[in-house]
Amino acid sequence: MGLLSTVAGTLDKWGYGSWKSMAVFVLVPVVGGSLSGLTMGDSVKTWYKTDLKKPSWTPPNWAFPVVWPTLYTLMGVASYRAFYFTPRAFRAVPMTLYGTQLLLNFMWSPVFFRWQRFGLALVNLGSMIGTVALTAVSFSQHDSLAGALLAPYVGWISYAASLNAYIWWHNPKFRLRKGHSAGMGGSTTKVNITLKPKSS
Repeated sequence: MGLLSTVAGTLDKWGYGSWKSMAVFVLVPVVGGSLSGLTMGDSVKTWYKTDLKKPSWTPPNWAFPVVWPTLYTLMGVASYRAFYFTPRAFRAVPMTLYGTQLLLNFMWSPVFFRWQRFGLALVNLGSMIGTVALTAVSFSQHDSLAGALLAPYVGWISYAASLNAYIWWHNPKFRLRKGHSAGMGGSTTKVNITLKPKSS
């Protein structure tokens, strides 16, 4: 029996309504998101604040530590309801989609803030939007509330994608430095060729 099967079996044993199972589902995104956020370091107070051209609709910095814990909590409750209200035989698809979007979510902060790959971060967000939308639809098949709880999340990451796209487009110096190729995570190799005159 694999680890995931063991965890699922334990959650089934605890059952819907158990504070332990609710805690597991909520803490996974909350703790994971917090650990991902640590990769930002002091970037919000340094280059993100002073070196970037940002759109007029950029939210104040205090909004992020308010919005994200709220969204992670809603995400946890949604996954909790979806897990228990979906028959065991049909859990694989919604739970796989949910886990995939979580992974994409946790990857965004290091890609954007630590590695400053704005183009790659934008691709990540586009993939996340699609995956979260599919997760919401999948959750809704057996619990409409579980799907609805993800609606604010879809709205926020769509908004974040508009910010990311603006920053990627209007800050070419970040795209072109350090050998970045169009900011999409690629790299270029510089070749220096020295031409010497022929000896007579």
